[in-house]
Formats: sequence, C-alpha cells, structure tokens
Amino acid sequence: MEPEIITNEKGGKQSDIGLSKMTEVPPLALIEVSKVMGYGSTRYPREADGTPNWYKIDCKSNLDHAMLHLGNYLAHKNLPAVDQKPEYLLDELSHFTARAMMGLEQFLRGTI
Repeated sequence: MEPEIITNEKGGKQSDIGLSKMTEVPPLALIEVSKVMGYGSTRYPREADGTPNWYKIDCKSNLDHAMLHLGNYLAHKNLPAVDQKPEYLLDELSHFTARAMMGLEQFLRGTI
C-alpha cells in the first residue's frame, strides 16, 4: 500500500511517514552503534553480492548475543566504582544495542 500524500501549509507535498520520527533517534547512540557495525564489517566482511554477514544470523542468535553483552555490562557496572572501566561499559552497551537492533531487523524482515 502506498503511503498517503500530504500537503503542508506551504503547498509542499510528500509521503506521510506516520509516527516515524528519525529526528527523535538518539544521535550519539546511533553513532556508537555505527562504530560497532563498522568494526563488525571488518571482522566479518560482506558476501560477494554485498550482503552483510549478519543477515545470515537469526533473530534468536542475535538476541542471545545481545543479552550476553548486557549481562557483561551489568556485571561490570556492579563492581566498585574504582574498578569500573568506562570504555568497557561503553563497548558492552554499544554491542548490546547493535545486536538487539540486528535481531529487530531480522524480525521485521521475517528472517527469524
């Protein structure tokens, strides 16, 4: 189904994006996730046809890995403050978010 075309107060026409608000996506978090995805693309290169490696990983596996990163984050966060390493916390939280997004993408694409 084609999105409805809407007209703004100046007469400009465009497709209605509904509730989607890309400007509401947290930009710093998005940058961190893009760093994780960039790193992953060097470790696990795309297929010859350009398909990202993670497209071949199912939703459950992505979510299992996400939860492992979340567990690592929470375990480290519970250490005494003097023993916490902010760079480790950032790395685990960024990897958790990236894997959760991969799982969501696989779910939305129906490739679970």
